[in-house]
Amino acid sequence: DEPQLLARRLEGIPVLVGPRRDRTGRLACAQFGIDTLVLDDGFQHRRLARDCDIVLVHARMPLGGWALLPRGPMREPLSALRRAQVVVLTKTDEALGTLAAVQERIQALAPDAALVSTIHEPTGLVDTATEQPRDPRVLDGMRVGLVSSIGDPTGFEETLQRLHATVVWHRIFPDHHPYRASDWAAVGACAREQAPAAVITTEKDWVRLRPWFSIHGPWAVPVWVLGIQMKLVGGEEALDDRLARLDVR
Repeated sequence: DEPQLLARRLEGIPVLVGPRRDRTGRLACAQFGIDTLVLDDGFQHRRLARDCDIVLVHARMPLGGWALLPRGPMREPLSALRRAQVVVLTKTDEALGTLAAVQERIQALAPDAALVSTIHEPTGLVDTATEQPRDPRVLDGMRVGLVSSIGDPTGFEETLQRLHATVVWHRIFPDHHPYRASDWAAVGACAREQAPAAVITTEKDWVRLRPWFSIHGPWAVPVWVLGIQMKLVGGEEALDDRLARLDVR
């Protein structure tokens, strides 16, 4: 889902997928003559030397007490943040009460890194039946059902609540869930029984749901896709300065 979305949005920019980032990087250089590689989720890919590591940290995540895989969600100890040149705090508007403490903790763990603050904000709605855009303000007071299989389903639901929608149910699947016909039928049953005004899903989810829409047809209510973008709200100068110092060979 993510590579497809990137390819659609970054017109003219090659998007390559492969488990060995070093091999994929060499292929990109050989076939496309590029001078810059941007890796998604590449902090642990040691075979490929990096000029700048940018690490995203959810502003609500407690910075301590997490076990390493397989006992917990952490891939590395928090001390590994010292390798980062840029740390991006995401969804800072959801952690205003603890944000200063989180920033202080990050600066202690990565004192030389540029610290950037961001929020996620809706960009619009798309009606999947007509592919026509809708103003997110139409959700004000609307009863909706949600379908998601993303890393932060709570954040998705809270976004709808901030748009003043009334969430009557939320079918949560595991991150990157490969939707099946039975999933499509189960959500359709919820739509018939609860009768929300619309079912809202994410852009990533719609990539995997769309084939079932084509095969089985729509649910009993409209299906809308909510677009989200990341917006910088702090540290932009520090980020620009760090990126400007990269040596493009």
